[in-house]
Amino acid sequence: MRELIKGRNLVYRVNPKDIAFINAIFEWYHEVATVRTRNPKEGLIELWIAPDFFDEAMKAVEHLKNFVDKMEFIEEVGDNWWKE
Repeated sequence: MRELIKGRNLVYRVNPKDIAFINAIFEWYHEVATVRTRNPKEGLIELWIAPDFFDEAMKAVEHLKNFVDKMEFIEEVGDNWWKE
């Protein structure tokens, strides 16, 4: 059996008004990461980053910081989101 290659899940705090914009950017580059809104009132989002695209996702995050009010890294979480 092949070992499952896991991506990385990073939580960020953003301005709630920027969530739709950030989501749209990552939808456009759908192979890089997917955005999950964890708490829209607090502006918590989670980026599900594809295993081979971590560097590209981090470049996108750094670039996004020029266009949004804030994009503060909170923590890296495992892939246990389904247990919430």
